[in-house]
Amino acid sequence: MQRFLTKAAIVVLMTLSMPSAGHADEEGAKVTPTARVTVYPLAYVAGSDGSSPFGICHPVPISVGGAVPGDARVGIVETRIGGASLMWRTAAWQATLTAAQLLDFHPQAMQTSFTVEGGIDGPSAGALLTIGVLSAVLGDTLRDDVTMTGTINPDGMIGPVGGIPYKLEGAAKAGMKRVLIPVHDRFEFDSRTKKHVDLVAHGEQVGLKVVPINDIWSAYHEFTGKSLPRPETGNLPPVSTKMSGHVLSRIPHWVKLYKSARDKYTSWPARGRPEYANKHMAEADVFHKKIDRLLEEGQFAPAYWDGVWSAALAWTAHEVGRYQYTYSLKGREAAFGLIFKDEWLMREVERTSAAMRFYRPQTFDQLSIYMEACGAFITGLSYQSMANVLRNSLPDDPDQAVNWVVAVAEQHAMCWMNMKLARDYLELADRYEGTPIPQGTPVIQLARFFMQAADAGLSMVNELEVRKVAKRYNLSNNVAVAELSLRDPQYALTNLGIKQVIPNLSKYFGEGKQFEYASLAAAVAMHTRTSMLIAKYYSLGVELDANYNLVGLKNERALGDWLDDSKDQARRAIAELDRSKIDPTTCLQIYSVARIYEGRELSHRIESLEYYFSTNVMAQVLKRLSAGSEATAALTARQPEEQPAPASPAPASPDE
Repeated sequence: MQRFLTKAAIVVLMTLSMPSAGHADEEGAKVTPTARVTVYPLAYVAGSDGSSPFGICHPVPISVGGAVPGDARVGIVETRIGGASLMWRTAAWQATLTAAQLLDFHPQAMQTSFTVEGGIDGPSAGALLTIGVLSAVLGDTLRDDVTMTGTINPDGMIGPVGGIPYKLEGAAKAGMKRVLIPVHDRFEFDSRTKKHVDLVAHGEQVGLKVVPINDIWSAYHEFTGKSLPRPETGNLPPVSTKMSGHVLSRIPHWVKLYKSARDKYTSWPARGRPEYANKHMAEADVFHKKIDRLLEEGQFAPAYWDGVWSAALAWTAHEVGRYQYTYSLKGREAAFGLIFKDEWLMREVERTSAAMRFYRPQTFDQLSIYMEACGAFITGLSYQSMANVLRNSLPDDPDQAVNWVVAVAEQHAMCWMNMKLARDYLELADRYEGTPIPQGTPVIQLARFFMQAADAGLSMVNELEVRKVAKRYNLSNNVAVAELSLRDPQYALTNLGIKQVIPNLSKYFGEGKQFEYASLAAAVAMHTRTSMLIAKYYSLGVELDANYNLVGLKNERALGDWLDDSKDQARRAIAELDRSKIDPTTCLQIYSVARIYEGRELSHRIESLEYYFSTNVMAQVLKRLSAGSEATAALTARQPEEQPAPASPAPASPDE
């Protein structure tokens, strides 16, 4: 649901803080070696008194290591109070976590310190900070006449940024010779000349070699002349006939649910089938019609996913119609009363919780699909939380209250369907086989790692979009959070998942191994979602109407390039799993859904990018868990070899 609604009491619930997971250092434990480098981020400053923007280039010393191995920790050293904005701090966290991930969760890369001289803002130094952390850990010397601008994605791709013409001029003044920019940013509008600028040509004019790059691996080579470790490409293994058959056997279940909802919906009188509900049913019909064609092509996983969506949208239409019919037949109070009669939904949640708590995956294939089940369950709980927030804070205005009641109907329907999806995944997991999970897997350590990444991502989204909403409508930050939550369901689900659902997982999973798996699944899901929100609101430049419905992209080429690059990285990750003799079935199935959705309309293409992200992260997690107790030791106690501190002489000071 995407409507513009006012709110008041929901602010407190929507902005609850999530308690951080602590990690006590073992007394007397040996710390990791320390290494240092310096990088030179680019920025631009809007001129005062209406003068033209100008670029700057500041040195940022980076230190890695020097602490007991364990959870990630990031320090920001400032030469003035408030020198590093919250957005820049978040970019430093993301750089640290991405570098650690690219180095197979290297403990030294998880301990970083950044020194900020003066003031700095924005996320555009993310890729450069990642390069700095990587080089410090690996002991590779950085060229002191090279810098770059660009964000960093969780799969190592470089994201678009702005203000590059000014940044290039700042780099030239600072004595740089070469600047790397995102490949998607070859041309940019210059507010001074009111024309689009070829940045490669602009670089030549100011004495720079401008190099467009796609990913962190090519950027690292430009800086160091060395190759950053990366999984080799290879042919994807096929999903076995047996595994495909398991997925195929579950599709009729979703087709039956779709048809049941549609039959019930069409039985309502016309007043129970409002235009808004009809739109949901029309979308359900579109998904349903694609299933047979996908089955003919042997695309079983995409057919399964279209079946899920057809059922979910059909039942959402039914619930909206049921509320509308009750309202027209019995009045407003009767319709309002329905939103508090949710015993049927509570039973569904309790039934699913019991199934999740007592299922114990034994193999990697079972574990990966169990994590998908956990993701669906947690998404369902987030929908339920959203419904509770809305129904407990109904506005006094009758017309607004009716809209909120319809919203609750939608959230209840989606919660119910996600509970069914979670149990359906468990049915699949029961039939999966594969390689046994070794003892001593570092589940909790990985869960903490990805939760830190998710927290950093949510902070970035809040700085990027919540601050914009607050400014646009003259709202406080808390009210802006609530406003964006009501406009953007994906933001709402992520915000509620991190702040309300995840802290209470033990209520549903107990304290055993299932709780550990659920915590990891939740952290991975939230990390992927926050990464997509950043891509949507910053790098891709989504164009939204007043109700936050997608109407276009400012950087459509960037999406196409990203899809190609992320697809390639996902293939590499799956091939690496296969070479490591780890079951890649679930990763292959998510990948196949992404391939199909990539060829559909714009909203689905954006969705496919998230599926590629998910494929890559899931493959990394499975590979890490496959090492068992050795991986746990690496995350908590491995001692890297002492690395020399590469020299990085400072360039000429920028003329400010």
